[in-house]
Amino acid sequence: MNRFFVATECQPLFDEDPNAWYDTVSDTMPLNMMKRVYPRGVTMLAEFIPTADTPYTGMFKGSKNAVMRIAEFTITTPELPKTAPGAEIKFLRDGMSSGNMRTAFAFDGQPSFNYFKNRYSNILREPDNECLRETYGKWLADATNHIGATSLMELSQYDE
Repeated sequence: MNRFFVATECQPLFDEDPNAWYDTVSDTMPLNMMKRVYPRGVTMLAEFIPTADTPYTGMFKGSKNAVMRIAEFTITTPELPKTAPGAEIKFLRDGMSSGNMRTAFAFDGQPSFNYFKNRYSNILREPDNECLRETYGKWLADATNHIGATSLMELSQYDE
C-alpha cells in the first residue's frame, strides 16, 4: 500500500517529465516513476456495459475484462468533510496493452465523503486552489495545453 506524500516529499514528481504520463502506452507505470498522485486506492474487477443502441466503437461497445481503481488525491481526515476522489479503469485486451481511462470530479475535490456524489469526467476544469494551480497545474502544462483533459481516443480504436 502506498502512502500519501506531503510537502517537500512531492518534489520528485516535479523533477519527472510529465510527458511520460501522456505518452506511455503500457500496462505498467513509466519506468522509474512513483505514483505520488492518487497514491492510495482500492481495486476491483469491473465490466463496462453500454446501452443496447450505443453508436460508439472499441472498448465503448463494452468490456467484460476491466480493472477499476478508486483513489484519493489528498489525505482525508474525519474533521473536514472533503475528498478529492478519482477513478482509473484499465480495459484488458488480447494481444496488446490495456486501454486506460483516468477520471475525477475536480482537481479541488468536493465537500463530501461520498466518493460517488458527483459525476466523474476525463475533462476537469483548472484548479481553483492557487497552490495546486501554480504547482501541479504548471507541471502538467509542460506536457499539455489542456491540463485537466485526458484523451479516450485510443479506447475507441480497439476492442477486447
